[in-house]
Amino acid sequence: MSTKTTITRRAFLKRSVTLAAGLGGGGLLLAACGAASPTAPGAPAAGSPAAGGQTFDWKQFSGETVNVLLTKNPWADTLVTSIPEFESLTGMKASVESIPEVQARQKITIDFAGGGTIDAFFTSLHVEKRRFSGPGWYEPLNTYLANPKLTAPDYNFEQDVFESSRGAATSQDGKLLALPIFTDIWAFFYRKDLFDAKGLKPLATFDDMTGDAKALHNPPELYSYIARGLKNANAIGWTWMLRSFGGRELTADRKANLSSAEAVQAMDLYAGLLRQYAPPGVVNYNWQECSSAFSQGTVGMYFDGINFAQQFEDPSKSKVQGKVGYAVLPAGPKAKVVPAFTTGMAVSALSKKKEPAYLFCQWATNKAAALKAQLAGIGTARQSAWDSPEAKSKSTMPQAWTDVFRESLKVGTLGLPEIVGVTEYRDIIGVAIQSAIQGQDSKTVLDQAQKEFQDVLDKTEK
Repeated sequence: MSTKTTITRRAFLKRSVTLAAGLGGGGLLLAACGAASPTAPGAPAAGSPAAGGQTFDWKQFSGETVNVLLTKNPWADTLVTSIPEFESLTGMKASVESIPEVQARQKITIDFAGGGTIDAFFTSLHVEKRRFSGPGWYEPLNTYLANPKLTAPDYNFEQDVFESSRGAATSQDGKLLALPIFTDIWAFFYRKDLFDAKGLKPLATFDDMTGDAKALHNPPELYSYIARGLKNANAIGWTWMLRSFGGRELTADRKANLSSAEAVQAMDLYAGLLRQYAPPGVVNYNWQECSSAFSQGTVGMYFDGINFAQQFEDPSKSKVQGKVGYAVLPAGPKAKVVPAFTTGMAVSALSKKKEPAYLFCQWATNKAAALKAQLAGIGTARQSAWDSPEAKSKSTMPQAWTDVFRESLKVGTLGLPEIVGVTEYRDIIGVAIQSAIQGQDSKTVLDQAQKEFQDVLDKTEK
């Protein structure tokens, strides 16, 4: 093993609401389903009995090596620790590289364009689903999943993986593009102790967010607010604010709509809060830097993907363990929305080892792997992981985290436009956000972004 540390929107929302309707107690309780209880990713030994008395040969590709590219995140960090178990179970070798999101996306695009050396990869479907489908880089997994020789009988895809996650990983023409890992929602994190000391209540509106930031700000000891400032990474947060003001990034006829009055309001708020209340250099902050600042106690409020919160409750990484409050994202003047995203493990259509790569993806997303991630504080796409008594009794995350996850799914919606050029969109609006943080006029930077975004749409949405 080698590791480097370094559907449509309406359908998605419908599925999420259906999912949320079944939530309760300490997790996502949708329907009765047997929960797996191994403590680490794995499966029955090669040739041993599995569900229903059937057997599955995990060693059928013994001696093969698969090249795996992961995007560095809490789930990937957890998975990497179990690679030796995969190799022992299968007799295969996994050459795994785990690198930050932007670099991983660049690397995989270059690799695919050059003929492909990657066999299996982590995919953020909100960014890559349409982008990678066009050139045919995803290997459709429907036949693999239906083949009992390749899929263990206890994988239980249809019954155990959330419908919303399955839908997000499936193309409009029914091709399964990836095996889901988690559907991540965005949430607000805040310091309960600091809020209590100031007599502040958990924020519910944009006005609360601004008022709380002003009340808490005490630099350089404490910067009251942080969010992503780095180009591309910052687009999700701004898009959330835009929609909360009642705006959209596309018109009804799918033209660029980045210079509307609502867009200016969103830019004034997003960039203004970071300019006034965030640490110096925030234009270079992605989620890693934001999460680190919050974990180290130098920031009072932060919003991002809820699965990044795992580190806040880890006393070996965090100075604020036990002091973090969790809240559903505050409502804007016109709407209450929450960005939601699905990730998965995919097989490269260019791979010469598709079946071994699929076996890795299956292992990485099976019940045992999901349970291990759940125990580490990562909300997964499997009902059995949420329902597991072990996960409930040993969870490192507080009940408030589960409650916010549950409530947010009721209003969860895809957090970026469904377009081929979503990366270009993120880059274009990301530069505008950085310029506004640094003091440029919101309307001026958005007018430029409008022109550039329309050019992208003209080229990619034909």
